[in-house]
Amino acid sequence: MRILHLCNKVPFPGRDGSSLAMESLIRLEASLGHSVHVVALNTEKHWVEHPASPIQGATLEAVAASTKPSVRTALANLFSRDSYYASRFWTPEASAVIAERVQRADVVVLDSIFMAVYLNELGTVPAILRAHNVEHAIWMRGLSDEPWFRRGYVALQAQRLKVWESQVAQRVARIWTISPEDAEWFRRFGPVHTLPCTYDPEHGTWTETGAAEPTAYHLGALDWTPNVRGMKWFLEEVAPLLHHAGVDVYSRQWPFGSAPKGVRYRADQPDFAEYGIFIAPIRSGSGMRIKLLEAMARGKAIVTTPLGAEGLNASHGTHLLLADSPSEFAAAMDELHQSAELRSKLGSAAALHARAQFSDHSAADGIARELATFAS
Repeated sequence: MRILHLCNKVPFPGRDGSSLAMESLIRLEASLGHSVHVVALNTEKHWVEHPASPIQGATLEAVAASTKPSVRTALANLFSRDSYYASRFWTPEASAVIAERVQRADVVVLDSIFMAVYLNELGTVPAILRAHNVEHAIWMRGLSDEPWFRRGYVALQAQRLKVWESQVAQRVARIWTISPEDAEWFRRFGPVHTLPCTYDPEHGTWTETGAAEPTAYHLGALDWTPNVRGMKWFLEEVAPLLHHAGVDVYSRQWPFGSAPKGVRYRADQPDFAEYGIFIAPIRSGSGMRIKLLEAMARGKAIVTTPLGAEGLNASHGTHLLLADSPSEFAAAMDELHQSAELRSKLGSAAALHARAQFSDHSAADGIARELATFAS
């Protein structure tokens, strides 16, 4: 089967949650023997200098696109009914490329709700929406954290996005959600299959290094609003309560002032063997946190919130520790810092859980059945 796979960023190399999820799905499609042609927007924010596909059976065509929001375009959007969060991903250059490539496709995968802005270019070719999140829920859940002068605009755009997401869900042939929690919202609109991000335990880069070390790290892009909100909460409310544990925070950006005692900002890449604990202070968002799956596959002892653990089918006290209040989060970190036995128990169980439920092999049959419905 010929699959046209549309991405709102270049998926190779997988370097953040969404690109890793895109890369994993393309890898699965190609491994099943399908011919996959990827058309991806190469944007300023996620620019790749020499884009190429490392996956046999998958070709890549990157289209330079400017999607950066601005005050001028955001205000102009007030006079339309379109979702500003979505409409800025449409460009005439990408539209022309997609309209040409779809003529040779049997099915189109929209790997991000934002690529649904190109639905009109697809004609009668059936489309699958691969939903990484319930996008409007990200903004609605974090509304109270917005500055008062932005809150009204964000609320308006979140509502527009909700309407648009529901309209897209009714236009596509199938919906693939990345988590069962997201599937509950989309199920009212059409056929849904849950397809989480997966990884290759045998040939991938997520090497299991265990949880022997008492040191903690966090890895996440601090230019994405849910990550910034979560880290702000951690710095202001959790870090002052820590008695023993500390954390190294890895990100290309640091949108805060000086770090409190016990927190160290790192702009480089972690040596995962140096850390036994991973923390994810998630306070808003949707979908599946790929950085948590990565930490599980690496065999780390994890502390996160119930929201952060969505999509992982993981149990508190067995695969990770869940903490929703600042005192609970700090206490969990301190406990893991002091208990090598607990770190080892959680890290080993997490690695086994990741391999059993999120390996490429575990998802292959499901995706094969889904794609078979489009065979002519």
